[in-house]
Parts: sequence; structure tokens; C-alpha cells
Amino acid sequence: MLIIQVVPHAGVDAYRLLSDKVTHEAKTWSWANKGKTRLAHKGNEDGYIEVASAEGVLVAHVRPADPDDLYFFAEKFIGRLVAWFQDDLAAINLQFMAQAPSKKPRRRK
Repeated sequence: MLIIQVVPHAGVDAYRLLSDKVTHEAKTWSWANKGKTRLAHKGNEDGYIEVASAEGVLVAHVRPADPDDLYFFAEKFIGRLVAWFQDDLAAINLQFMAQAPSKKPRRRK
């Protein structure tokens, strides 16, 4: 899994910037749920990006349905962030997390 942290300049809320832009202006990105926590891209609707805020920092978990689509979502998302908010951002950090192996359900005897 890929985690993207978007760090804005002081006094700027990166989550609010993204939320307003996707809600009102974005053409290829849209909200996949009513809570405005899942971003979907029109080019690949099989996955999503889960977004949250932590003290103004935007934290995004890229969750593609197919692991090969990780590149697609990361490229499109980071590209849009730079194009939309270049003057408001201080840093974009990436963290690569190992996927936890799925546990098999326990069988009752």
C-alpha cells in the first residue's frame, strides 16, 4: 500500500483545499462516498484513494483494486496536487507499506 502525506505551508489546510477543488471544479476526480473520504478517478473506477486530515496535513491511502494500478493512482493524484496547489504546498511525502497477508478465517470444529 502507498500512503501519501501532503504538507501545506503554515496556515493552510490541505484537506480543505482538495475537498473544495474536487467538489466544485475537478473534471476527472470525484467523491466515491457521501462522507467525502474516498476519491475516485474517471479513468479507473476499480480503486480509490482514501483521504483524511491530520492537523492540516492531508493523508491519502492509495487503494487500487489491482496492485498494478498503484502507479496509475499515484501518478494522477500527485500530478493533480502539484498542478492545483503548487504555491500552497511545502512537501509531498510517500510511504510504501508492506501489505499484511490476509488471514484465513478460523474454522469451527
